[in-house]
Parts: sequence; structure tokens; C-alpha cells
Amino acid sequence: MPDISLETSSDYWDAVGRNWREQQPDALWREFTDAQQLELLQGWLPSQAGVSADRSITLLKTDLFDEVAHRGLVQPLQAMGLMVSGIDLSPLIVAEAQARNPDLEAQQADVRLLPFHERSFDVVFSGSSLDHFDSEPDIAVALAELARVLRPGGCLILTLDNPTNPLIALRNCAPQRLLRRVGVLPYQVGVTLERGALLEALRVEGLEILQTKAVQHCPRVLAVLLARPTARLPSFCRKLFLRGLAGFEQLACLPTRWFTAHYIAVLAVKR
Repeated sequence: MPDISLETSSDYWDAVGRNWREQQPDALWREFTDAQQLELLQGWLPSQAGVSADRSITLLKTDLFDEVAHRGLVQPLQAMGLMVSGIDLSPLIVAEAQARNPDLEAQQADVRLLPFHERSFDVVFSGSSLDHFDSEPDIAVALAELARVLRPGGCLILTLDNPTNPLIALRNCAPQRLLRRVGVLPYQVGVTLERGALLEALRVEGLEILQTKAVQHCPRVLAVLLARPTARLPSFCRKLFLRGLAGFEQLACLPTRWFTAHYIAVLAVKR
């Protein structure tokens, strides 16, 4: 079993999940991030044409925090005809996600040691799951596991914090506990990989890179702070706010996109 530090332990994430379940902080912000992740998936998910008629596309989601923090992605993915499984390090988050999504196949597990046979899934979606570890070797072990459980021809859709963004670089240099105490960070974040290193790590695991994207260009800290009072305003105000956040994605067309994006998004296939 991989070494698990205090702040990447199941007890730690149980406490985080309990707080989000009971208080639902930043619900408006999570509505935006859910919609953004779903848009990415809709653009990159494979068609049913490559799968036999007697089964659905199988998808593994590598954490279930979205399903506790807000509505999450499971039900929209199931509505698209996918058979969704999910894991999380936190038993509390797994139980809550399962209760909210009865058709979800969910279990407690570490992404570095997945409880699945080789070639189990058509798609693996890892939405900012791997940037909470303490070291880059942890990310490498997790990537090897994600590649292992993919079927040949299967797709990995992955996002990681983008260290080229100056705000993320500054955040990762600052004391984590202080940032959490003042409310800048809601939970533990860890190391990440710059884009070239991430692509090379995926190639080492036998994955072919099909596309990369720079995603989530709104100034995150400011957006989260503004979302909190906006969440108490009438619905048309909330819709305008969400539309404004989405408008920042036009920055993805500019040469500066890798400096403004919060996440690196990668679509890779297992040959």
C-alpha cells in the first residue's frame, strides 16, 4: 500500500467531506466547475460506435468529491448512457456519493492502488485528483494505475493544476496551513507537473496524447470570493455571474493561455 501522509489520509478527507456535506460552502462556484468539467467531457468522450451493442461505455471517476460538494457529474454522465464507477479515499465521501447516486458503483480506494482488473474501463476521468499528493513519484504511480485499468483503445481524460500559472506557482510556495486558515484554500493541495513533464509521464505509461487544453481562466480566488455573496442573490444575478465566469474561457484562444489557465487538460488513448 502506498504511504499516506496525514493530509492525504482517509480521516482527513472524511473531515473535509463532512464539512462540505453539512455546510455546502461555495455551492455557486461548484456549479460552475461542474458545468466546466462536463463540457470538457462531452467534447472528449468517445462515441458509443466503438463499443459493442450489448454494453455501455464504462467510465471510472477517480474521486467523488464533486458529488458531495455539489450535484457532481455522475447523473449527467449516466444520462449520456455511460456506466459510471467511482472511487474515493474517504469512506464518508463514497457513502454520500452512493446515497445521492444509487446507480453509481462506488468504493473506497487509493488511486495509487486501484481495486480493478487490468483493462476494466473504456474511459478514466481524473479531474484534479492527482494534484493532492506530496511527491511527483506518487503521481507517476497513480498514472501507471490509470493506464493499467484502461482497455486498449480506451481514453484517459485528466486535469492537473497548471504550475505555469503564476498564481498557482505562488500558492504552492506559500505555507499551506496559513492559506487554509485564511480561507484561500478549502483543503490540501499538493505537487503537480508542468505540461511537458505530464505528457512525457503519460507516454511512459504507453498512452498516446491526442489533445491538450488550457482550461479555467477566470481568476479563481477572486471568483470564489465573489461567488459567496452572489449565491444569496436572485437567480438572474447568479446566471449572469456564471455567464461572466464562462466568458473568461475565451482566453484559451490566446498565446498566453498556459499562463492564465488553472488546469492542464489532457486527452490520451491507450494503444
